Amino acid sequence: RIMRLVFVAGTVFTCLYGAIYAFSKTSDAAKNVLHKFNLWIHGVVHLIFTTETRWKPAKEFDDPAILESEEFKNVTVVKRTLIFYRHGESKWNEVFNQSKSLTRFFKPLFYKHLLMAMFWETVNAVTGDSVFLDSPLSPLGVEQAQDLAKFLEKKEPEENKEVEKFRQILAGNEGESIICSSNLRRALATTTIGLWPRLGNGSDKDHVHVLSYLQESSRNVDTMSLSKPDSVPPLPMTKAALSKENGVFDPAKVYITSENAGNKKICEKGSVRLAQFAEWVFQSNSSSVIIAGGHSLYFRNFFRAFLPHKSAHPSKNHKIKNGGAVAFTFCRAQPGTNKPIYLIEETSITEVFLGFDY
Repeated sequence: RIMRLVFVAGTVFTCLYGAIYAFSKTSDAAKNVLHKFNLWIHGVVHLIFTTETRWKPAKEFDDPAILESEEFKNVTVVKRTLIFYRHGESKWNEVFNQSKSLTRFFKPLFYKHLLMAMFWETVNAVTGDSVFLDSPLSPLGVEQAQDLAKFLEKKEPEENKEVEKFRQILAGNEGESIICSSNLRRALATTTIGLWPRLGNGSDKDHVHVLSYLQESSRNVDTMSLSKPDSVPPLPMTKAALSKENGVFDPAKVYITSENAGNKKICEKGSVRLAQFAEWVFQSNSSSVIIAGGHSLYFRNFFRAFLPHKSAHPSKNHKIKNGGAVAFTFCRAQPGTNKPIYLIEETSITEVFLGFDY
C-alpha cells in the first residue's frame, strides 16, 4: 500500500512538473511557477542534506592570533576596514522568530501570521515573488532600514568621534568605500534603503556589488535566493519604500551583478563562502573600506572564524541587531606560498549603529 501511494504521488508530481515545464515555453507566469518549483525542491533538499553548518573555525582556519606573534613580525600585513550592516526584520522572522520560546507556536498570532504568509505564497506563485523563499523585508524591516538612513542624514554629529567617522563613511562623505550585499532580498533591500541618502543622490559613483559569497549560512528555505546568476531578485518593497524619496530607484543603475553566481550549493560548507568573501575584500577592489550588507549568522560565523580562537568577544555569540552596523579592522597576510591568514583586530570592533543584541 505504501509503495502504491509513493507511485501515485510520483506520477502526479511528474505529470504536474511536465505540464508546468511545457507551459513555461510560452508563458511568463508558468516560467515563474517553474522557477519557484525548482527552488522549493532545491530548498527542501538543502534543508535535509546540507553540510553547511558542519564546520568549526579551529579546523577550517589557522588561528588568526599567529599574525600577532613574533613569527610574523616581518611579514607584510594588509589591512581593510569592514562595516557589517545587518538586514531588517524579514517576513520569515515575522512568522517564525517573534520569540525564542517554543510557546510562540501556541499563540494565535503565530497562526495568523503563518496563514497570511501561506495565502500570499499561493497568490504570488505566478509572479515570481515569495514570502518563504528568499524572504523579503516585513514592514518593520523596512522601517529598520529607514532608521539608518535617518541616522546618516541627521545634522548633529555623534559625540563619539569614532562612531561619527564611520557614520560619515557610510554616508559617503569621508574617503573612498565600496558597498556590497548578499544576493538575498532582505539584505539587498536593507542596504539600498539604509544607504539611499548616498545611493540616491544622482551620482554614478556608488553601486552595490551583489555577492553570492555573502549568502546566509542556514538550512532554512528563506536562505534560498530567488535571483539567477548575474541578476537581482524581485524587489517590489524596495521600490515602494523609495518611491517618495529623492532619486529614482533603477536596479540596473544601482546593482553590479556580475559577481552573483546564484544559489549556494547543497553540500558546501558555510566556511567556503567566508573564505571567498575574505579574499574578495583584498583582491577584488582597491578601496580600503568595504560596507557589506548581510545576515546575522553569517556575520557571527565571520567573527568566530577570524577573531583569535581564544577570544571571548561578544560578537562570537551575539547577533548584530536588525538594521545594525558594526565596524572593524580586517587583516590579511600570506607567508611565502602558504594560504593567506586573516585576522579581525578585536580592539577595533566598533558598534556604529544599534550594535549587538546582548
